[in-house]
Amino acid sequence: MAPARARGQKAGEVREGRGLRATIRTPGIAAINAASIAMVLGFYVPYTYIAPFVERAGLAVSTGTVLFVFGLGSTAGVWIAGATADRWLRRSTLALLALSALCLVTLGLFAGSTAVVLVASVLWGVTHGGIPALMQTAGVRAAPHDPDTANSLWVTGWNVAMAGGSLLGGAVLAGAGTSALPWTAAALLAVSVLTAGAARRHGFPL
Repeated sequence: MAPARARGQKAGEVREGRGLRATIRTPGIAAINAASIAMVLGFYVPYTYIAPFVERAGLAVSTGTVLFVFGLGSTAGVWIAGATADRWLRRSTLALLALSALCLVTLGLFAGSTAVVLVASVLWGVTHGGIPALMQTAGVRAAPHDPDTANSLWVTGWNVAMAGGSLLGGAVLAGAGTSALPWTAAALLAVSVLTAGAARRHGFPL
């Protein structure tokens, strides 16, 4: 079976990418990847060490329960991204990034409240389920000439940030304890919000 043509591509036309360097220099790609990397760093700082965070907070639920409600939220987040990416990409991305930062601040302020932690975990899951799809959509839109390379850049940044977030979280845990994890993450999410918000012309256009 012949591969489907991309939208706008004529029969017999072969789409050729412009290459890695050209894609990196494409307006908006740097902002999208910077915002994504800051977000992933912020996510994995506390997520990697969620078990000691829950245990030391003395909650009335287990780490498994917190992760379960987080997973439920993630499922909802995927649906939200699918429903909003085409028409409200900028608004949806900024809203979920801001919500993620708010959830982390809430975890920092009310770490000892089981009910608050569970609600914040659900909403945090919503953001983690939705943001990746929105970021990928933004990358493809910013580099329509070579969406495959744009997506590869995004995935590479995501994987590097995963490792970096885990390492940073370990350093924060060893140096300042579990209480500092959500605050460190919230600061990184603030960077992501500001970066995405500033990309009004390219990346996350109005």
